[in-house]
Amino acid sequence: MSNFFLFPLFISIFYLALIFCLFYFIFTWVNKFIALKQEHNDLLREILKKMENKN
Repeated sequence: MSNFFLFPLFISIFYLALIFCLFYFIFTWVNKFIALKQEHNDLLREILKKMENKN
């Protein structure tokens, strides 16, 4: 009888863990994307400065 009482508890903990993992992966992906975009912008600025210095 006690197994039927614990089963919904385990399922709810499992779903909460899945939601937490999903938010964690979205957060890390967005941070990596923003960091790569910033690095890309920095590289473009350096290229523009070098092109301006040559002219």
